[in-house]
Amino acid sequence: MPNPQLHTLTNGLDVLVQEDHNHPLASVQVWVRAGSIHEEDWSGGGMAHLCEHMLFKGTASRSAQQISLEIQSLGGYVNAYTSFNRTVYYIEGLSENVPGYLSILADMVQHSKLDPEELAREKDVIRREMAMDHDDAGSLAQHLLQATAFKVHPLRHPIIGHRSVFDQISHADLVRFVKRHYSPNRCFVVVTGAVEADKVFALAEEQFGAWERQPGDPVHLPSEPAQLSPRNARQTFPTDITRVMLGWPIPGDTAPDRPALEVLAFLLSSGRSSRLYRELRVRQSVAHSVWAGAWSCAECGLFSAEAECDPADAERAEKGLKEVIATMVAKGPTKAELAKAVRATIAGQYRQLATTRGQASMLGQGWLVAHSLSYRQDYLAAIESLTPAAIQETAARYLRPEAMSTVVVEPQQSAVAKATSAIVPLKKPAVTRTELPNGLVVIVGANARLPLVSVRSSFLAGVLAESEDNAGITQVTAQTLLRGAKTRTADALAAALEDRGGSLGALGDAHRFIFSAEVVRGDESLALDLIHDLASAPVLAPAAVESVKKRQLANIREEQEDPLTVALRKTRRQIFSGTPFARTALGHEASVSSLSPIDCRNHLKTHVVGQNGVISVFGDVDPQKVLKGIKSTLGKLPKGARRVDTSVLLPHKGKAGSWKVRMEKEQAVLVIGFRTAALTSDETYPLSLIDEACSDMGSRLFNRIREELGLAYYVGTQHFMAIGGGAFYFYVGTDPAKLDLAKAEMLKQIGDLAKNGLHKDELDRARTTWRSQWLRAQQGNGPMAEARAWDELTGQGFQHFDRLPDIIANISPAQVKAAARKYFDPKAAFITEVLPK
Repeated sequence: MPNPQLHTLTNGLDVLVQEDHNHPLASVQVWVRAGSIHEEDWSGGGMAHLCEHMLFKGTASRSAQQISLEIQSLGGYVNAYTSFNRTVYYIEGLSENVPGYLSILADMVQHSKLDPEELAREKDVIRREMAMDHDDAGSLAQHLLQATAFKVHPLRHPIIGHRSVFDQISHADLVRFVKRHYSPNRCFVVVTGAVEADKVFALAEEQFGAWERQPGDPVHLPSEPAQLSPRNARQTFPTDITRVMLGWPIPGDTAPDRPALEVLAFLLSSGRSSRLYRELRVRQSVAHSVWAGAWSCAECGLFSAEAECDPADAERAEKGLKEVIATMVAKGPTKAELAKAVRATIAGQYRQLATTRGQASMLGQGWLVAHSLSYRQDYLAAIESLTPAAIQETAARYLRPEAMSTVVVEPQQSAVAKATSAIVPLKKPAVTRTELPNGLVVIVGANARLPLVSVRSSFLAGVLAESEDNAGITQVTAQTLLRGAKTRTADALAAALEDRGGSLGALGDAHRFIFSAEVVRGDESLALDLIHDLASAPVLAPAAVESVKKRQLANIREEQEDPLTVALRKTRRQIFSGTPFARTALGHEASVSSLSPIDCRNHLKTHVVGQNGVISVFGDVDPQKVLKGIKSTLGKLPKGARRVDTSVLLPHKGKAGSWKVRMEKEQAVLVIGFRTAALTSDETYPLSLIDEACSDMGSRLFNRIREELGLAYYVGTQHFMAIGGGAFYFYVGTDPAKLDLAKAEMLKQIGDLAKNGLHKDELDRARTTWRSQWLRAQQGNGPMAEARAWDELTGQGFQHFDRLPDIIANISPAQVKAAARKYFDPKAAFITEVLPK
């Protein structure tokens, strides 16, 4: 991969290009050096985030709808995000269309209309987004920690802003903010992918050359006074889960200690061999999840550690967090721990390089933080030079008791009472299929672009292999496998790959057991050995099963806190009434509570057998060596029998109707669902194109319901494809006062789809966007290993992925119309409304 190149226009705009010709894809990004901390007089108002929204509302030459439709027609995916110190607009898609992507983004940042009427509508949309934010306990905890740790610096405010300040922002205020910050001397452009740098620089001159430089100094930000004593804050929330967060002030992005702080966070919480995971999740079993991280802007930042737990375990979880950190402060990491962290960081960098968007993000971050094209290499060199003593000294310097802020978000009383190698050009992987004597199918794809290997081994199980009495057993069993095998303890399993920069996973979903490994080249044999241990020699100790059950029960309760999830789950239960897919892979509280280690062992033994599985290996491998390694490991599994009939068609027992659910939330949600075709049916292809056409910012639903009528914050569709049956959901999140109007309009749009199908331009855009997504899926070994294994497991064949472009290209408007007419009959609708109590 060539070194990145820089060209600066005469107006001060920097253009950064990284060529990568391995895929016909590109990422085009415009970075604005303005985030929530740069709002000055409007600090805490969410001005930067509001501006991000408004730039999609049309320019002097393009309407909002034209922007969305043009991007979709060019096979692009567009989005943007606002952080504390930046706003980034990006389009990723086909490299042949980079001129069009640059033209659109240049138009947006230079010529946005900032229409006053659009501003009023968009402010109402963001108020709905604020309501969603207020309905999320995790967001509440994060905002509370920021407000507790920072008292002067703008980092104390949420990026989205405070409603009372946001409501006061006028059109004139927004125009002044854009003029102040959206200028070539305060922005830069990043382009990565199959492009030629000289041509990109010429395009940038053409699209951005007339952009006028603006006067004025950068925003001056106040210094945060030193924290001299501990701070504490608590808040209640309608939830069944308690969240405990600890935070300490740290220096800014370019501080010499920044690499050590990142590695310190990794040592504490990254992977199952990390300190917090082993102590709080495994040994004490008091936390459902743990996390630590270091984030900052140029001046200052925050190091935080957190745990989610049951309310009864909150005190022990908080104490455990503090004890683990105190031990790290006192003794630092071992040499082996640090070596693991360094290897994992390097491997993580390689994985990010696999996609054009990842490359652009890394390049942009380096330029934003340090004006450096070699920031990634320099940062990695700093990480490689760290010593255990340096980590310990850094921990002691910043994670001091007197500088600690502790915040707790807990249930209300009523809720508590309830309970470094060269990169070589890519050659398209030659994919092979082999069936072993025990019936296990082996798929191997050699791809030497990066020194990485992905392994996916799948066995049919999940919802169709479960009953009402043991629902959720596939997930519980899979999660317990990582707690130890007969030949390796839980710590040994966790460390085996994490110490070498890799990862090992086991999970269960609606259809299968999945064993996974991500490794650096040369470690694939170890990965296969570990997966074989998980599959054939698990301990499944009673304490481990109980710990996993406890966490899964917490996940079930947590799902009941999100209005959209509640609406989708209710609709699904009605659509699939009387069939297995009325349940989800999580199961329900009664079934999960009743599971025993013997149940889990029998379920695993029955389903993880040769005839019932597929293993797929993609990456920098020798196919013959991999095949030999599989034969000596998973090839020894018992042959067994096929446990799930992938050709089964589930009966239609659900009866259409309407249901209402009340929740203690500010927002309302509507879901309209329909029973549709099974996973392997040819009718899934036109339905997928309808989903594609109705799911982005260029869709008829978005433009009519959200943009024209202002009835929703979010609106879209979801196509659920399962063995034996499927469902299609239309959904909208809205103000409760607007729910009836949103419902009427959504039914009108569904009726039009059923009668007329997609318009030709909609279908063409959907095909182009689908193709772009299909290409993006090939950028990493993991997605390719996953896709091939899944297609083979479901009986479609491992080459199905390669056939998809021709299938999609040949779907006719008549086929789309026929599928819509067949399935979107208003009389067959299952409608769920979630409303505030």
